[in-house]
Amino acid sequence: MRFGVPGASLLGPLALPTQLTAATLIASGVSKSWVILWQVIAIVLWTTLLTLAATGFLTAIEAV
Repeated sequence: MRFGVPGASLLGPLALPTQLTAATLIASGVSKSWVILWQVIAIVLWTTLLTLAATGFLTAIEAV
């Protein structure tokens, strides 16, 4: 993999569900703890990003 576990975990949700990304990484021989760490980081970042985007969108709608 070009970007390794961090790249697959952070960019994976754009194409595949997190569960499939994690299963693929573990099946390829990557340490479970390494995959779990990066999956948690990715989930927190994506959740934060989408929450901020939704909040900004709703605030913009209220202002109109």
